[in-house]
Amino acid sequence: MVMITTVYTLESALGVAFATTCGELAEARLQRHHKDSPANRAAVAEARARIDAVLDMYLEAGGIRR
Repeated sequence: MVMITTVYTLESALGVAFATTCGELAEARLQRHHKDSPANRAAVAEARARIDAVLDMYLEAGGIRR
């Protein structure tokens, strides 16, 4: 599935990245649930690492100011 979005702010870019990676983590967990294999465990770990990276970017940017 291809998702086309227009990003106007850092906040919206991080929001899109976070939502996308959370979806990828959910899919990886589902695949691991169906078959617990080294590849599926690695996919879960990679998705978690991407979420961590997005959260790190959020913190480095000083959080979202309102």
